[in-house]
Amino acid sequence: MKFNLLGKTGLKVSEIGIGTEFLFDQPKNVVESVIHEAIENDVNYFDILFSVQHYLMKLAQPIKEFRDQLIITGHIGTTEIEGKAKRNRSIRESKSAFLKMLSLLEVKYVDFINIQYITAREYEKVMNPGGLFDLATFFKEDSKARFLSLSTHDILVARKAVESGNFDMIMFPINMANHGLDGRGELLELCSKNHMGLIAIKPFAAGKLLNRNKTTHFAKHQTAGLTFKKKIPSEINPGYCINYVRSIREVEVILMGVKNTHELIQNLSYLKMKESEIDFSLCLKTFQ
Repeated sequence: MKFNLLGKTGLKVSEIGIGTEFLFDQPKNVVESVIHEAIENDVNYFDILFSVQHYLMKLAQPIKEFRDQLIITGHIGTTEIEGKAKRNRSIRESKSAFLKMLSLLEVKYVDFINIQYITAREYEKVMNPGGLFDLATFFKEDSKARFLSLSTHDILVARKAVESGNFDMIMFPINMANHGLDGRGELLELCSKNHMGLIAIKPFAAGKLLNRNKTTHFAKHQTAGLTFKKKIPSEINPGYCINYVRSIREVEVILMGVKNTHELIQNLSYLKMKESEIDFSLCLKTFQ
């Protein structure tokens, strides 16, 4: 496993991180086995997306057991309603949800507190006094988070976040499907210039890139702005997608969602392959 320095934080992060969204409805034994397997393969970055009790309780034991070895991102901006995660920008309820997350995981802090999925329409409200940014800053000052992060599917929001100097990291979709996204190159240059930590989310475009030999519709939230239909190359596989994102030097962590240990092991196996075995260049022509 390759490790990268994450922006200006000084943290060494595994180039593959595990997103836990697709573990939400999995049994506890599956969730724990995925986390253990990831750690055994030197993955040290884990993204904890929701403040939902049944989900957090399945994550709690391995997270608590290996806490000192891990770099964890916890989110604000969603809360629990009837066992499901619901988008919620209430400061009071977001504060309560974050504290619940720490309590259920039995940890004192997260490394990053991430303001989740910010749209262009709400960016100013999030950043204004009394908004979610102030809440994130409060938790950082209270030692319940070490660094501040923002995630978005909007390239203009990503640019504003980087240029503001208020964040240590951004989370943004990077995949073959948005290779031609207008402004993506400029965003990457901006991250490099400002030493901004960059986590690539949706490396498989929410699984759409793996619809082999099928005409597939891509939505804006999967590509960070593009909407189109393409027939997916028959030869594409997760290794091509991962290697494509690895080729982008500004990316420090590829956040990969998995449902079980089989998917995890299969995807990690591509890291050991020769470049010729995971050459994505022919597949990329589909999206250029």
